[in-house]
Amino acid sequence: MFSKKDVLAAAKDVAENIEDFDADKLLDLSTLNKNGEKAEDLRKGLNGEYLDEKTKKFCDAVRKTIRYEIIEDSFSAKGNEASVDIEFRIVDYKSLLRGTYKNIDELVSAVNDSEDTIKVTYGARFVKEDGQWLLDNLMGSSFLGIFDFMDSDIGALAVDLTDIVEKTSWSGADDGSYKNTRRLALQIEFKSDISKLAGKGVKIFYTVSKDGSEVYKSKTAEIGSSTRLTLQYSTTQNPDAELRSNYLAAGTYTFKLQTEDGTVITSQDANVTVAVAETTGGTTTSSKGYVFNDSEFKAKVLTASWVNIDNKRVSTASYGSDATTISFQMQVDPSMTENLYFAYYYASTVSEAMKIRPKTDSPAISGISKPIVNSKGTFYAMGLKTKVGKSFRPGIYILAIFSEDKETIYGIAECQILSQTASSYRN
Repeated sequence: MFSKKDVLAAAKDVAENIEDFDADKLLDLSTLNKNGEKAEDLRKGLNGEYLDEKTKKFCDAVRKTIRYEIIEDSFSAKGNEASVDIEFRIVDYKSLLRGTYKNIDELVSAVNDSEDTIKVTYGARFVKEDGQWLLDNLMGSSFLGIFDFMDSDIGALAVDLTDIVEKTSWSGADDGSYKNTRRLALQIEFKSDISKLAGKGVKIFYTVSKDGSEVYKSKTAEIGSSTRLTLQYSTTQNPDAELRSNYLAAGTYTFKLQTEDGTVITSQDANVTVAVAETTGGTTTSSKGYVFNDSEFKAKVLTASWVNIDNKRVSTASYGSDATTISFQMQVDPSMTENLYFAYYYASTVSEAMKIRPKTDSPAISGISKPIVNSKGTFYAMGLKTKVGKSFRPGIYILAIFSEDKETIYGIAECQILSQTASSYRN
């Protein structure tokens, strides 16, 4: 004979131990051979021994959401056999797994915060043996359906972006130390797990900070399509290059790669030094008063110098207060036919001159220099004259030589107008 009350009590014991993931107690409540292969699978399965670390964290979170209800109206019995449905409410993990997460902790948080549930019904069957109602379909398909969430592919959904970088390296500088450079390039190699983010819409960007102040921010891009990424920063991206040589200014540059929501993937520092010599003008690398930054252009310059009104060289790149014309001239390879854009900037002191940025600052005067061809060769002249009856202000006059489209700085030249006349300071 059967007692509904006893069967429901047995069902309650089974349901509570399913919630607790207690394999041994479930085996005690069942007809399953405790020493058999299925029993061992149950123990290992509920202990998470078949799961990787990330999936186990996810499953532990889902398991804590499981709540049961015994559907008494479903009870049926015949002789020493009985059955009753146990309904389990579980967090709607299937919907959550369709989301995108930067790491397993974020996925676990989503599980903990979710109020949406799904229903899984277990048709528990019992048999009466020695006066005790025992579960007779432990490890059956209906029972295993409760634990479908343990088969979820978490690795593809919860890539830990804080631990996704295999290695980083600085292009052209093994230890991230650069000297007289126009470009910094950080090479990043990701672990193979990065491919699991392909098409998931995870967006990243990077910033560059110099000595703690942000100087560049990239556009956003999706991650996952490649295991390699190059982050770069150059004088092209930052017109505030070192005036003296068109190099990046000295300092510590921090490259930070991160997701849109602020998760830092990697942060690396590069140290830049600029080796220059102070001269009469105070801002160029050459005692002649000029420096050419573009190697191709430099190779075509045969001679260059500051000249006076008589086209005689000014060897010290300095003019007296009585000068009415200053001019920078170059003799170049005859193959040069392009026009050059030039711009003059004024600074009263060396410190002011160091702050001038030709690509962004407005010049005092600018113009186009066309090649002059005569029997002696091909020349360029870039001069500046005072108005009639006027004189130059003492100070530093900086000349920036550009390509005609103003995109490339070929060189920087400078001269100094002294407060005394030429005859006075040369004596």
